[in-house]
Amino acid sequence: MRRRRYQKGSLQERRHGKKRVWVVQYYDADGHHRYHTLGRMCDLSKSQAVEKQSEFMRTINGGEATEDPIRPVLVSEFVNQVYLPFQRGKWKDSTKDTSEQRIRVHLLQELGHDQIGGFSPSGLQAFLERKAATMSFSVVDHLRWDLGSLFEMAVAEKVIAVNPATTLYTPKAAKTGPCRVMTANDVEVALGAVAWREELILRLAIFSGFRPGELLAFRRRHVGSGGNSIEVEQRIYRGNLDSPKNGKTRIVAIPSSTAGMLCEWMNAAVEADPNAWIFASEAGETPVGRDNLLRRNIRPRLEKVGLGWVDFKVMRRTNASLGKNAKVDPKASADQRGHGIGVSLDVYTKTSIEGKAEAAQQLEDSVLGRKVVPIRQEKAS
Repeated sequence: MRRRRYQKGSLQERRHGKKRVWVVQYYDADGHHRYHTLGRMCDLSKSQAVEKQSEFMRTINGGEATEDPIRPVLVSEFVNQVYLPFQRGKWKDSTKDTSEQRIRVHLLQELGHDQIGGFSPSGLQAFLERKAATMSFSVVDHLRWDLGSLFEMAVAEKVIAVNPATTLYTPKAAKTGPCRVMTANDVEVALGAVAWREELILRLAIFSGFRPGELLAFRRRHVGSGGNSIEVEQRIYRGNLDSPKNGKTRIVAIPSSTAGMLCEWMNAAVEADPNAWIFASEAGETPVGRDNLLRRNIRPRLEKVGLGWVDFKVMRRTNASLGKNAKVDPKASADQRGHGIGVSLDVYTKTSIEGKAEAAQQLEDSVLGRKVVPIRQEKAS
């Protein structure tokens, strides 16, 4: 069977005499450039032409019987030529790096040489079960999402007729690691263990809920009068500036003591230029790197006080969890961190055993009205 790459084809406008027509360019079995006329532009809108392009390219890619049969599309071909180029257009750099690596390492290495139309729900679920035996819940859950997205696009491109990944679930065997949060005492110990700059960074992360990429991308012009607020209009990822994670700017409030400390730091260590970085690197031309900051300046100090497990994810969960304990309005807390209230409660907020005990006590009190209920004693026979 002749081997040929999967093709989308190229939709173009051409003039045939006095008529303008839609054509699709593609390569034939011998690698020669060919085109196929879809119809006149006066008779077909662009969306209709795209539909006809997809129908024609299915015959070229082997989706229908032809005189020149071609093997079906492989997963690796569809991912590399269609799926990833499309997704890169909307993924941010951080998402692109992690998602592409996960897809290439886990999906393509095991499924890449299989035909994209040859999967069943049970076969894909078995793949997730194998991954769950050795991988974390987070990785397996992301793979489940990747499969659904991949096959959904294959349906949209008319490479396959039905999405076999719609009923997949994350296996129970997937390992869920502990999502630790800091207690109020942990926070006090951590703040006392690090240097001045790092204490300010920890305060901003824990009390105001900044993401590390946002926190390290602050310039002097982003800080409000008196240090009581900071505008998040950009973030930094691996040295590259980008828009915030959800694409929206927001104003984050800074508590008074931290605001005072921020102003002291700016007066002592930040240039007067509005574009000066609040937390600059040694050279001063770029912000300090997140990984270097954590590895060199924060974690060694925290390890000495038994808090070496703390990172920026822990600080963000701590912001949500301690805020709940302090009865902070959940919507205001979520807006501070820059995500929806559902994510705030389901992902970031962790309830302490004391909080659970209080909830149980409140329920009992509401039912029994704080009345002492006598313990029933069995009558002697």
